[in-house]
Amino acid sequence: PKLQPNAKAGDCGACHGKEKVLPDSHPGTKAMNWKGCLGCHAKHGKMSLVGKISGSHIHQLQGVNCVGCHGKTKKPEEVAMAKCVACHGSTDALAQKTASVKPENPHTSPHYGTTLDCNLCHRQHAKSEDYCAQCHHFHFKTP
Repeated sequence: PKLQPNAKAGDCGACHGKEKVLPDSHPGTKAMNWKGCLGCHAKHGKMSLVGKISGSHIHQLQGVNCVGCHGKTKKPEEVAMAKCVACHGSTDALAQKTASVKPENPHTSPHYGTTLDCNLCHRQHAKSEDYCAQCHHFHFKTP
């Protein structure tokens, strides 16, 4: 896909061109935002988009385009963790929010506390991954 920093939220064709990214039966998305997606794709359940679309798509659908995270730069680089927590809350607040996740809280660990860089799990331009799965079998679903 060709990156279009100013593409509208649901305008898949702006970046993907004529590439088929959704099934033919999918409703039109040009005027859709993240809230519209959640009408069918609840955060949990078999139609959930968790782990199925990249974080950059979720951000775009919520009205946060490339410049919102990367700033105005000719060569975007990985976003610093400080930028993530500026919008998503402190790492301590994130750990409190996921305290009930079993078998372990993914936002705090005996190894890293709450300092593990967000980008190690939450990829924006690729499929996110469960960083802990290198050694553990917690089976986290990583958005």
